Amino acid sequence: MAKNPVCPHCGSKDVYAVESYLHCHTCHMDFGRPAVSDDGTLMVDAVKGLRYRYGDWLSGSVHLRIQEDHDGSCLFEVYDANKGGVDKVADVLSEKDWHMLKEALFDKLYVMDWDREYYPVNDGREIMANNAWELTVSVSDDEEYTFKGVNAYPVYWKEFLKLIEPYFDALKK
Repeated sequence: MAKNPVCPHCGSKDVYAVESYLHCHTCHMDFGRPAVSDDGTLMVDAVKGLRYRYGDWLSGSVHLRIQEDHDGSCLFEVYDANKGGVDKVADVLSEKDWHMLKEALFDKLYVMDWDREYYPVNDGREIMANNAWELTVSVSDDEEYTFKGVNAYPVYWKEFLKLIEPYFDALKK
């Protein structure tokens, strides 16, 4: 578990350990239990792919796709679909780097404790549609977990962006 975790539900630092998980004293939600797939396998071992998109089709978006192949290799592709053009980079991800990415997602960013949808409170402000995002974690053809939002983000959003930043940096080369 993270050294000084904050609650992924409310952002509070007033959390404490309870057996193998954490409890938030502020919102009274639990988090940090070992994330498991439908068949009981730890998500760090079960996850076979990841898809991420930020932006919209009209004004442009960036995409990241990581997919473990049946032979154990892992491929990633990242692309920027801006103004009708597509800049794309594809490469092989080492097994070690893929495992470290999954460990960070599940054991440090508590992605399975995120809400499934994030939308701003209706306060009368105009929503900028190009701030739409979607993250899908794939275990199998039958098991996926999708998190999405527009102009609203999980507590660990900045940490998530730092985690995937190296893939988007490949586009700048």
